[in-house]
Amino acid sequence: MIVETEAVVLHAINYRDTSKIVTLYSRKFGKIKVVAKGAKNQKTNKFGSSLEPMTLSSIVIYKKDQHDLHLLSKSEIVTPLNRLQTDSEKMFTGLALIELMNMVMHDEEENEKIFSMLAGSLTAIDAAEKNSLNVLLAFMVKMFDQFGFGLTLESCVNCRRKTSENDFQSVLLRLSDGKFICPHCSPDLTSTGTKISGGLLKSLHYFQVNTIEKSTLLSFNDTLRDDLISIVQSFLRYHIDGVRTLKSLSLLHSI
Repeated sequence: MIVETEAVVLHAINYRDTSKIVTLYSRKFGKIKVVAKGAKNQKTNKFGSSLEPMTLSSIVIYKKDQHDLHLLSKSEIVTPLNRLQTDSEKMFTGLALIELMNMVMHDEEENEKIFSMLAGSLTAIDAAEKNSLNVLLAFMVKMFDQFGFGLTLESCVNCRRKTSENDFQSVLLRLSDGKFICPHCSPDLTSTGTKISGGLLKSLHYFQVNTIEKSTLLSFNDTLRDDLISIVQSFLRYHIDGVRTLKSLSLLHSI
């Protein structure tokens, strides 16, 4: 059947002499793979730059039931995100986002909420005047909620002291259930959990309760930024088998 949907380009590889196999995350079908005939050849490429990674495109495909590879008929850019290609921090942040999606999402499982978050996050990274990496961190925190193993950061799991009303020097975050224990309940930090700073806790909580677009309003020093990256990746690896460290983030740190 012929179907039309919006999709974000996650990955593309050459296929035979003139074509490409492109992995997309689509609004209607989740992660899908398509053959783009002629896309490798400049003379026969009818898709232009709409199949470049991080591109938000409108696509038409011939979708075959019981097949995991479909034929791409048409693809056009929906929203140009030019700064993702020209700003190195934005580019590697965006690449980390689509690397994450390609790694954790199953084939052909529709999730319109995740698609909207992905498209909105790429747009927010492109538009950000500063702190574009925060968009990726906020996306991951909200993705945990969508996957059913979200962080529970409003208050201490034991005494219910609220994050917003206390300046904890450090807390213990339990990777198993995303809850934390404050220093009043474990003054010697002997409870089970990963020690994180109070600033890190409040930052994660901010990402959880605010929109992704507002994530760029927070500024961090290098230490807190690195700690945030480390803890969200640790939490992801704990709950999803086979997840590796995002290579694009390593490249971001090297620039």
